[in-house]
This record gives sequence, structure tokens and C-alpha cells, in this order.
Amino acid sequence: MGGVAAARVLAMSPSPRNRIVALEQLNIEWQALGRSKDAMRALHRLADCDPELSRLVRGTGVDSPPCQTPLALIDFMQHATGRRGREGAAALVRVMLREAQVDPLITRFLVQALLPGLLSVASRLQWGHGGDWEDRDQFFNELLSTTWIVVHEWAGQDRPYAVLDLLSAIRCRLRRQLFRAKELHQSEGHLAPDTVETVTVPSETDLELLARTLIELRRSGMRAEEVEVLYAHHVLGYSIAELAVVTGRNRRLLYARRDRGQRRLCA
Repeated sequence: MGGVAAARVLAMSPSPRNRIVALEQLNIEWQALGRSKDAMRALHRLADCDPELSRLVRGTGVDSPPCQTPLALIDFMQHATGRRGREGAAALVRVMLREAQVDPLITRFLVQALLPGLLSVASRLQWGHGGDWEDRDQFFNELLSTTWIVVHEWAGQDRPYAVLDLLSAIRCRLRRQLFRAKELHQSEGHLAPDTVETVTVPSETDLELLARTLIELRRSGMRAEEVEVLYAHHVLGYSIAELAVVTGRNRRLLYARRDRGQRRLCA
């Protein structure tokens, strides 16, 4: 995986009853922006920074390039299939984050590329249920605002697991807000004691420490597939069943990789 867990998630559309206006507006805007002259200029500036991206955008002189516009590039990334395809999509997120300062529109490319992962984060956080948000739209707007902040803060960083790092940081920030709201509601007596969710959640510092430990273990020889399962399972919070769906891998294989990785982690 190496970012594959998030990159593999295809674009999801909420049911009409649960329409997310902000998401619809982003996608409508993107249909025009993703083919605009300014976006094309930003894409070529980005392609100058990475040979693989240059191949996708400009071709090799033999085959027609598959991603001649930002619109085509994001679609290519979100519909990547197979291990190599998903790893390639995750690598492009890494490039976008690293080069986000080259052109302001690259940040917009990155946010669009992350939308499927953001929907997954929203689902994992139950769309802010129990927090201070009035509805899904308000929660998703908060999620988008947090995404812009994290991307802006991290712009220029070269992160091997950029897509998972971004989604993990965004999820942690929203989760902190959610738990603070629940604690406040409980202290004010707005929730009956038996309705308050009792969950032991690692702090963000714990999650960051685990993430760094996994990256160091990968550098010291731990197999990539074991690191990736542990990262997605323990840092991002995906269950093994969810990972099986997201990655298309057999559950038994994922359990085996997780168990081998945990033995190495605890050694």
C-alpha cells in the first residue's frame, strides 16, 4: 500500500437524502477548473518536478499521455487499480505535497485528490455525530477547512507516506474537536451517562510516535506490506475488514501481515 489504503478508495457519492452541498460544489467547480489554462500551467510546472508525472502529462513521444489535464490526472489517480497503480497514485500525492509551493493551484489539485479519503475519514468519525456540527454539510465544511490548513502547513515537506500522513493528521484534529465537544456536553449534562461513548483513544502524540516508529522500521528492513497494514490499521484506524475492501486483498493475508508486523514492532 504505502498510501494505497487511501489512494485505492474510489470517489463515493452520498445518497440524495444525505447530499453534501460543499462536496457537490467542489466537484462542479473542479470540472471547469481542472481544464482551465491556469490549471494547465500549474500542472506543467508540477510535471517539471517529477519524471513520472512528466511522462503522464507529456507522454514519451510514442504513446499519447493519459493525463493531459489536471481533471484527467485526478481521475487517473482516483481510479488506479492494482498494486502498482495504487502505489503510483500515492506517489503522486507525495509529489503534490512536496511541490505545493510551486503554484497555489497545486494545493487545489491535492485537495481534490484527497476527497475520497476525506469521505472515508468523515464516515469513520460518524460525520461528527455527537459534536457541535448541526448536520453533515457543516461537518464536511469543517473537514475541508482542516484539510486546507494541514496542506498549507505541510506544503514543501517530502513525506514517504504523504496520503496516509495527511488523512491521519486531518482525522486526529477533527477527532480531538469531536471528543472535546462530547466531554463538554457530558459535563453540562446534555447527555445522559449511558449515552456517552466510552472509548480509549490514543493521543495525537501517540499516533505520531507510532507513525515515526513504523517509518524507521521500514528503513531498517521491515517489509513494506507489513508497515503499510500496521499504519492503516493502527494510525488511520481502518479495521482489517475495511482494509480488505479498500485494497482488494484477502483478509487472512492482511491479518498475517499485521501479526508479523506487530511481532516485529514489539520485539
